[in-house]
Amino acid sequence: MDKTLKKARRASVKRRQKNVRAWKNFAFDGGICPYCGHDGGSHLTVAIQPHFYRPATPEESGDGRVTLYTHRIGPDRVVLVRRITVARDADIVTAYCTTCANRLRTSQALCFQQTHGVGEVVGVTN
Repeated sequence: MDKTLKKARRASVKRRQKNVRAWKNFAFDGGICPYCGHDGGSHLTVAIQPHFYRPATPEESGDGRVTLYTHRIGPDRVVLVRRITVARDADIVTAYCTTCANRLRTSQALCFQQTHGVGEVVGVTN
């Protein structure tokens, strides 16, 4: 699977601020990557807010103001779920280092990837 990141075409102040805050939480000692030792300017990152989904209550199912999603359990069972935010700030999900990639003569080098705890459904039994 190809997970190559591209720089955004248009600048977004909100996205930039979110990514700066996420990088400060990720790189504890002054903005240096804990995995490769390069600064945040040489990294392309994806920062999202971790979330989970839980089964919707009957009251939420009838409320049109609440955003609900469908979750398929097996071939014939569908459950309505609601998103739960579990963190206030965004977390770095992937970080690619362009400086390491230049040294390795490739387009990007992956420093960090978080694969657990994003988009999981909790509280649904088969």
